[in-house]
Amino acid sequence: MGVWIMSIVGVICLGLLLEIVLPEGQTAKYVKGAFSLLVVFVIAAPLPNLLGKDWKLNLDGYSFEVDEDYINSTYAAFSKNSGDDLEKYLLESGYVCDVEVKLKEETPAAYAQIDVVVRNFRAQVEDVVSERIRKLIVEKTGCDGNIVSVTVGR
Repeated sequence: MGVWIMSIVGVICLGLLLEIVLPEGQTAKYVKGAFSLLVVFVIAAPLPNLLGKDWKLNLDGYSFEVDEDYINSTYAAFSKNSGDDLEKYLLESGYVCDVEVKLKEETPAAYAQIDVVVRNFRAQVEDVVSERIRKLIVEKTGCDGNIVSVTVGR
């Protein structure tokens, strides 16, 4: 019981010090709110012991499963958004492209293949345009240039 009272006194002293040191403003209101929550926890900490209850959390017998549908939809959304972002990035550089991004099935997500179809250039300049687009994608994503496939004007 004495330890509990000492912790309450300590939290009150810390609160007074915080009130003196903390400047006024938007941040102060959030810090004071978080500190108030801490005070409530310190005051309520011994209540389970006072009530004579054993409040231990036991998770034996529970199983947790990975939600494959959620993971697949997240990977699909990330893949689509990455492709859209690369299309916009290449458009800003003057290339009208369709980009398809394929991800490796691992966590965290990593690029497996990036396929680019350039629509605003002729096949005669394929080598120059392909190399420039490959460099832009590697610069933007940080991926290995070997996974980038570029097709021009087809």
